[in-house]
Amino acid sequence: MHNYISNAELEELGESIVLDYTGGKAAWMERIDLEGLIMNYLGLLIEYERFAEDDLSKIGFLADGTTPLYIYRDGKKTPEIFCKGTIVLDRFLLRTEETGRRRFTLAHEAAHWLLEKHNPIQASFRSEYDTEQMYSMKELRQFCNMMESQADRLAAVILMPGCMVREMLPKYAGADRIRVYGRSVFARSEKIAMQRVAEHMGVSWSALFYRLKELNLLEYRDIQEYLSGELKLGGDTF
Repeated sequence: MHNYISNAELEELGESIVLDYTGGKAAWMERIDLEGLIMNYLGLLIEYERFAEDDLSKIGFLADGTTPLYIYRDGKKTPEIFCKGTIVLDRFLLRTEETGRRRFTLAHEAAHWLLEKHNPIQASFRSEYDTEQMYSMKELRQFCNMMESQADRLAAVILMPGCMVREMLPKYAGADRIRVYGRSVFARSEKIAMQRVAEHMGVSWSALFYRLKELNLLEYRDIQEYLSGELKLGGDTF
């Protein structure tokens, strides 16, 4: 079950796709036209339906043309087979407050499609283990977790290519890096700056945080500097 794709490979693949789609202008843009990239560049379809799956965590679906998705039709739970290459999202993601989640889910499903083209072993895996039953449940879980992790990483690159993030930080955060005190404490000013960047890019705060970690754009400081400098704590000790 060899299916390793390095983070460096995913990084280069994702950023190259965005640069090709934008004609090399991604670094000077503030938000990727994700729907345009998916439909016009990748040639996929996007549809929104009200999901009726038993697994309530399922909010996105990449159709293969044979596997049904349970949705509501006229108030009834109905299995629907969508054309291969259709990304179906739960309709609640159209709400304004779900913009970041919607965009990441779209990018995640598009990333699965790209990874199947880039590394076809993923596309043939189901038939292989269905017919031969050669993998243990532990191996299958590990494989599925790896595929999800790779799709998440590629989705993050497509939404937040490194060239774009590095241009956005000085513009909206006033620095090349975001300061972090200790392992995970942010000053209020840093949180506001990150939220500003996230809103412009159409992503969530947490998605941007993890992307900054991947790009080594977090500047770690001693937590004591925050306690004594920002919070003005200390004084007399006992």
